[in-house]
Amino acid sequence: MGDRLLTPKTYWRYLGFYFNQKLLFTKHVRYYATKSFSTVQTMGMLGNSMQGLPPLEKHLLYCACVLPIAMYGFRLWFFEGAKNKTAFKILTQMQCKAALWITGAFRTSPTGGTEALAGLIPIYLHLRKLADHANLRIAILSDTHPIWSLLSEDYVK
Repeated sequence: MGDRLLTPKTYWRYLGFYFNQKLLFTKHVRYYATKSFSTVQTMGMLGNSMQGLPPLEKHLLYCACVLPIAMYGFRLWFFEGAKNKTAFKILTQMQCKAALWITGAFRTSPTGGTEALAGLIPIYLHLRKLADHANLRIAILSDTHPIWSLLSEDYVK
């Protein structure tokens, strides 16, 4: 090839998912958490504590527009036995910023209390809820559905 050496990339992007050699999805989670974090910061322009959107509409906007961005591809990295400490930390910071925006609280307010006032469940519980709903949707499929041929025997049990 001449003077240029080919070096492998550390991350590979396919269909919006970021893969690395060890299949750790910290880059994927960081990318989508940052994207949703910047969306929350941009939503701050929709109003302040004196005028603008009421908290109920802010909550609805967050749940409808920001959470789907942050949870994109969570089935790749959220499963039993996976080490998700960094992913939870990144997503919790994003949700804390959203809770502050929804409630209009100060930056030094406790995260758990602000999330409770905003009507948001903790991020790990939200992920577990989404995973359980996905499992239930698969469980109620008919026995002849083609997706059953793609699943492993452990999943079918």
